[in-house]
Amino acid sequence: MFKSLSEIFKNGSSSEEAAGEDQHRLRVATCVLLLEAAYADDEFSAEERENIDKMIGVRFGLDESESSELLALAEKERKNSTDLYQFARLVKDSYPLARRLAIVELLWEVVFSDGVLEVHEDALMHKLGTLLGVRHEELMAVKVTVRKKLGFS
Repeated sequence: MFKSLSEIFKNGSSSEEAAGEDQHRLRVATCVLLLEAAYADDEFSAEERENIDKMIGVRFGLDESESSELLALAEKERKNSTDLYQFARLVKDSYPLARRLAIVELLWEVVFSDGVLEVHEDALMHKLGTLLGVRHEELMAVKVTVRKKLGFS
C-alpha cells in the first residue's frame, strides 16, 4: 500500500495522485522523526513502538494495519537516511506552525514515554525544534504542557 519516499520521487503522476503522494511523504517524514525521538535513548521498547503506532493511527486516521505498515516504512527510511534534515525540512515547508507544534507535542510525548528525559533526548528535541522552525520559547512551552499532561512535575 505505501511506497518508499524514493519510489514516490521517481514516478510521475497526476495532480490528484501527487497530492496523495505528498500527504504520504509527510506522514512518513513525521514518523521518521518520531522514531528518531524513540531511538534517542538507545532503548526502543515494544511498548514505545505500540504507543507510536497508536499515535500515528489516531493522528492520521489509519487503522492498525495501515499505521503498522507506515511505521515499518518510516523505519526503513530512517535506517537508509544519513540525517534528519530532509524529513524535518519536508515537514517545515509543508505544514503551518500550528501543525508543526502538534508534531513537536508528539515528539515530546515519545521522549517522555519512559518517564526520564536524557540529556541527548533533550539535545535532539532542541535540534528538531530548530529544523522544524519552532522558536525555543514554543518548544519549551510544549515541553511543559506535555510534562503536565503526562503527570510529571
